[in-house]
Amino acid sequence: MATSLTALGILWAFLSLVSALACSTGFYLPYWIKGELTKGFATYFGSFRRCNYPVLNDKGQIELLEACGRYSTFADIPSPWWQATTVLVGVGSGLSLLLAVTACAACCISYLIHGRMAKIVGFFQFLSAVLIAVGVALYPLGWDNIEVQQACGGQSKPYQLGPCEFSYSAHLLVGGTVLLLVCSTLSCKASRLKPGSFRV
Repeated sequence: MATSLTALGILWAFLSLVSALACSTGFYLPYWIKGELTKGFATYFGSFRRCNYPVLNDKGQIELLEACGRYSTFADIPSPWWQATTVLVGVGSGLSLLLAVTACAACCISYLIHGRMAKIVGFFQFLSAVLIAVGVALYPLGWDNIEVQQACGGQSKPYQLGPCEFSYSAHLLVGGTVLLLVCSTLSCKASRLKPGSFRV
């Protein structure tokens, strides 16, 4: 299979895919922070999903449900900061996935990406990393909402989790964002083709 990518370009395409999958997985899975509603009953929060939460049963009593789900509507997300996080990280993750597919396709299709196009893809990878980073930075501003307060012993407030802790989805997001920044740098040397040139 012919490709216009350099060896560094193939590494760029691979890392683009890894970073996009890390960001998208970290965004979707609701394991950003972990707390406890009662002793031994862990609860998890993402920006738009939650795992293990209290519900009212048929008798009107509160029981703890061991399941993951998303908030019914966008307005039900318990903090406007989390709503902003959902939009920013969602757009950034979606964009990174689209760019990763383009970069990976260039491994198999000649003339798909030339030098300038690779730099444009790199610029948008940088933009998606910034969107995700801003979204993640806004997320802690919502730690004072009642749901997190209940899970963190009433001690959480913006940028202070109290006894709660970060979980693995947050680590995936941070790692994916750092990789996106690396990819945006690698894109400068990803293609051996100049715009308008063709190899024989």
